[in-house]
Amino acid sequence: MAETLVTIGFLSALAMLISPLFDKGKWLASITASSCALCFVLLPFDSIQQSGGSSLVIISCMCALIQYQINNGVARKYLNGLGGCITLLILLAMYPEEGIIDTVNDYSTLSNIQETLKSVIIGLLLAQLLTNSLSFDNRISIFMIVTIIALQLGAGIFDGDVLSVVISVAILIGFMPFFETKINKKIGTGQGRSVALGVSTLMGIILIFSLTYVSISGVERIGDGDGAIAVSLWLTSGVTLFGLFGMLLPLLGFDNHPRPEAWGWRIGIAISPMLITIQSDLASHVLLGVALALLVSISSPLVLEKKSTKAV
Repeated sequence: MAETLVTIGFLSALAMLISPLFDKGKWLASITASSCALCFVLLPFDSIQQSGGSSLVIISCMCALIQYQINNGVARKYLNGLGGCITLLILLAMYPEEGIIDTVNDYSTLSNIQETLKSVIIGLLLAQLLTNSLSFDNRISIFMIVTIIALQLGAGIFDGDVLSVVISVAILIGFMPFFETKINKKIGTGQGRSVALGVSTLMGIILIFSLTYVSISGVERIGDGDGAIAVSLWLTSGVTLFGLFGMLLPLLGFDNHPRPEAWGWRIGIAISPMLITIQSDLASHVLLGVALALLVSISSPLVLEKKSTKAV
């Protein structure tokens, strides 16, 4: 029964991912949340100590909050698309193929409650970061920063595994509007927008490759020779490919930004690290380069566009 519910959750998450292409799918997040939550309830409480049990709680809480936001009128296509993508990645990376088995260790009720609370907080944090990327809230953002710091100090969530990459990507997406809002207030209909887009994209690619190479060179099994260059090129190519696909997002209706193609590029490269985790455990090495590339893309209109007039 539990495996059937996980399969239903997986298929529902897949439907969430492709739902931006259609006008239906308002309640998909609730199906994903309820199936994963029911699956966890049917398992022993100690399963929270395994990655599979933890992933079910994280997904349940994240999708439940996403459904709540969608019911309140927040962009359905955006939240369903990103929420479905994150859900699929978490299930593929954290839920074991053979299912959850009985633990060999005995855990206290307190330790199980602590792990459950951590997973609940992470799930709600992911959903709120996605919502924050649509409507940035300063007070909620401060609370999230405190939560992130507390999670890192208490649980070490940034340890380089798939979940840490997913959280890092959500942070990039969630706080990107803070900088976009600051810059958008200062730009108007400047000339040379296509040139600015091309130059900032090229600069971003160079930054991603350079910083990825520096980071990859410190990995013992790769070294700092030709292997590091090859891996860096491969990772940079993956990020660039997702960024180029992101430029097509305005065709799906995501065009309510001053520079929609540039915004699509930023979303594409921002989510690329967690997509790369499907094929490689080195995805975390591109995060710094992606973060700086985002800043370059956001600020480029002020520097590269000619005769840019301040928006009224």
